Amino acid sequence: MKTIFNIIIIISLASQYLFAQTSLPAAEKQMKRFNYAVAVNMYLDHFKNNTPNNTDIRNITFCYLKLNDMKNAEKWLSNIISRGDANDEDLTKYAEILKSLERYSEAKDIYRLLANNYPNKREFALKEDEKLSLVLKWLIEDPFYEVNTVSNINTEYAEFGIIKFKDNKVLFSTDRIEPNQRLSQSNIYGWTGNNFVKMYSAEINKNGYLENFKMLEGITQDFHNSPGYFDQNTNTLYFTRTKLVKLTQKPSNPDPTSWFVEEKEIYTIRLEIYSSKFENGKWGQLVPFEHNNADLYSTGHPVLSPDGNVMYFVSDMPGTLGETDIFYSVKRSDGKWSDPKNCGPKINTPGKEMFPSFDSEGNFYFSSNAHAGYGGLDIFKTRGEKNQWQEPENLKHPINSAGDDFALFWLSHGIEGYISSNRKGSLGLDDIYRIKYAPPLPKNITLVVKTFEQKNDEIIPLTQPINVHYHTEENKNMEITIPQIKPGEYITQLDCNKKYFIHGTTPEFFAQSKEIFTDCKSMNDTIFIDLVFERIVLYKPIVIENIYYDFDKWNIRPDAAIELDKIVTLLQENPHIIIELGSHTDSRGTFKYNEVLSQRRAESAVNYIISRGIDPSRITAKGYGEYQLVNHCSDGVICTEEEHQMNRRTEFKVIGYSKEQPVIYSADK
Repeated sequence: MKTIFNIIIIISLASQYLFAQTSLPAAEKQMKRFNYAVAVNMYLDHFKNNTPNNTDIRNITFCYLKLNDMKNAEKWLSNIISRGDANDEDLTKYAEILKSLERYSEAKDIYRLLANNYPNKREFALKEDEKLSLVLKWLIEDPFYEVNTVSNINTEYAEFGIIKFKDNKVLFSTDRIEPNQRLSQSNIYGWTGNNFVKMYSAEINKNGYLENFKMLEGITQDFHNSPGYFDQNTNTLYFTRTKLVKLTQKPSNPDPTSWFVEEKEIYTIRLEIYSSKFENGKWGQLVPFEHNNADLYSTGHPVLSPDGNVMYFVSDMPGTLGETDIFYSVKRSDGKWSDPKNCGPKINTPGKEMFPSFDSEGNFYFSSNAHAGYGGLDIFKTRGEKNQWQEPENLKHPINSAGDDFALFWLSHGIEGYISSNRKGSLGLDDIYRIKYAPPLPKNITLVVKTFEQKNDEIIPLTQPINVHYHTEENKNMEITIPQIKPGEYITQLDCNKKYFIHGTTPEFFAQSKEIFTDCKSMNDTIFIDLVFERIVLYKPIVIENIYYDFDKWNIRPDAAIELDKIVTLLQENPHIIIELGSHTDSRGTFKYNEVLSQRRAESAVNYIISRGIDPSRITAKGYGEYQLVNHCSDGVICTEEEHQMNRRTEFKVIGYSKEQPVIYSADK
């Protein structure tokens, strides 16, 4: 993301450009001076005649990351991964790069590899893998916002950080180069080769677009300035400005580039909060925040609570839980600010939390790269105050992306606003995007039902008319007919994200049913289902699978009840049939004993079915004993237990029809 917000960085006062030096040490020197584009060119020139080792690869990868060139960063770091030389830091960084390229499934694989190979990183890696599972789920959800670049403000340079100013005006930051401006080493930022970041004003026209851009006079200096919050009640602007600080010793928690620093004079850029009143069209005295301490830490990104009594800001001061945290300070009765306190672990993580803001409803927004997100900084929403907050909610895509997304500003709460992002497709390092609430139109889904007949071992198309209908889970008593479009094919429209029960009935066949859930993923989804009908043949035995009884018993076991419930459903769906339920035994025991046992078992099954609401006149019990064996296992024949089990079976057969015919309820949808 924009370089001003990399809180701890180290810089030399030596010359910014050493184009003549093309050796590896010269490339490393440019890297440590944050001239990453220069360093990359030197590395590439060096690699023309030299094979890079793992350290060289890590260095050029680091430079590409600082230039936000994720494709080349992945290209180079993948060499170490493919060689099998990756350490835990390489794998962690590679997974982050894959996330930034929206290659989430591959990133999950890397996190699992990290978890399996490095026990000290296992907990971290598994949590990151779990976060990416959430992201993959979010990606298939309906987007409720449109996000479009603001083409008339974005340039090849960086534009970011819109805040409300006066009337219809806003402020934003940019490092653009003005026409006829001449750059020199005194007004160029070596990291990007562009201007230092300066504040501009813009007007919002009646259509919500930005126009009339003007550099803010009276605050701009020869280093970075960025807006934070304009207090409408006091006409006071709170903003971030950078300060060059000479270090007397090596920082205790330096930027990784400090590993290469060997300069005698070492400087770091730190952030400070300033305020200035806007009176009579001019900016007044610049007042430093009383808790600035640039010699030791940074403070920046200020915003006031809706009542103006609490300032929230970003810092890496002592008490920070991660790289940068959000802190708060309360305005005292004398107008001064209390000692800062951490906003707590609900918001702050081991990573970066930045860019706090409020909307008109009092919702609190911030960006983080460590809560579950798509990659880089994501924008989160929560409610609360000080160090008491609800669980943050990711604003999801398309507001968030695989890049850095930050600085949310609402024109109207939840309806229209602006964000800043370096997402794929940005013109510059950061661009300003307009977001607009645009929920998807009510969608439906096409249901296509095709009918077939099960004939022996063959399934053939069934073209005779079938009563195909459905009901919803919410209204089970309302059956709606599905029209036949052509022989054997029925089509209708269903609502999304609902459970439906599809039925097909006709007097000549057993009724068929299917349960579906309309999980729509696009505007033109279609669900195809087949209903395969079996013709009713009087007195044809149909085995009920998995009906078992304990030895010498006839009570209905729980596993048998599950199968008998299917017969209950069949009788409910085919109210015109009368069935006989028959029970059979194997040949062991006497004929009389088996006849009595099978009759008791059949009656027990029938009584269970009747207890489930079936008319007793529609079902009879018949015990067949061992008189209808299905194999050779008669008396005196030695058989396996499995062969005997084939004879211990329960069957049903249709033995007639009631006078009632199937009743189909229909109604207009």
